[in-house]
Amino acid sequence: MKDKIVLIFLVLLKCISVFGTSRPIIGVLAQEFGEYKAGSFITDKGSTYIAASYIKAVEASGARVVPIFVNRSPQYYERILNSLNGVLVPGGAAKIEPGYPFYDAFTTIVRLSEKMNQRGIYFPIMTVCLGFEAMVTLYNGHKDLQTRCNVIRENYPLKFEPKFTESLLFSRIDHQTYINLKYFPTTVNMHYWCTTQRNFTRSHLDKTWKITSTSVNSRGLKFIATIEHRTYPFTAIQFHPERAIFEWDDTLNIVHHSTAVQANRYFYDALVELSKLNSNKFRTEKEERDALIYNYKPEYPDSKPSVFTQIYVFD
Repeated sequence: MKDKIVLIFLVLLKCISVFGTSRPIIGVLAQEFGEYKAGSFITDKGSTYIAASYIKAVEASGARVVPIFVNRSPQYYERILNSLNGVLVPGGAAKIEPGYPFYDAFTTIVRLSEKMNQRGIYFPIMTVCLGFEAMVTLYNGHKDLQTRCNVIRENYPLKFEPKFTESLLFSRIDHQTYINLKYFPTTVNMHYWCTTQRNFTRSHLDKTWKITSTSVNSRGLKFIATIEHRTYPFTAIQFHPERAIFEWDDTLNIVHHSTAVQANRYFYDALVELSKLNSNKFRTEKEERDALIYNYKPEYPDSKPSVFTQIYVFD
């Protein structure tokens, strides 16, 4: 039996070397400062940013990071996606309407990713908080269907949907992570808007997306916590898995105990594992090196409180 397990593992490694990669690179989408610009960041060094916690979360799960910039041409996004193994869309406060830099870049990335998957190129996307809301808005024909819920500085457990282990996101979940997510307030929620199951169904999003978990806020409102596309390897998460591990503002009520750290690490591990099924790569080693986040230094905001502990600032 042990020999069979070893053989299966070796076969999987061989498949990754042929059809995927063991050295994944994840693109992380930048955004304009938006509502955060006043008082929260050092803003004189650029107009867009990525919170360093997202970069660290991806790196801690075993991948490298390339920033994806806004206000670029369609050719730029097509070229960069063809060099990456997956995309992470972070939370934030940018506008999710056509005509705004973050949302326009996001829309282009999703549409190009759909086409890649249609051509048989496995290309995963994971979106967090603002990214969740942008994904729901995009697939609702650019129409907002959010409900005001004011879920700020609150930590909740997850209520898993039936057959959730058959989903892409939770197919790898182990027993301890399941227990930590289901029975303990381990998910960090910082969002004013929520998507309810009623709005989700009334907008017919259930035809293309499936709900995999929900949460209930302190006022009894049930809202969607995670969803995933029925055809493409796209997942959307309303809470913040990176914050329990990498954000330290003590005014934000971020849970940091070992149960939360273990549970939240799962989500970025899942993204990185999915990205290993993609074999995209940069055309040259120099092009790869020039694109990596290592070419930039994170800023440590000099004012408190700050929404993020560190940020990368771009022109």
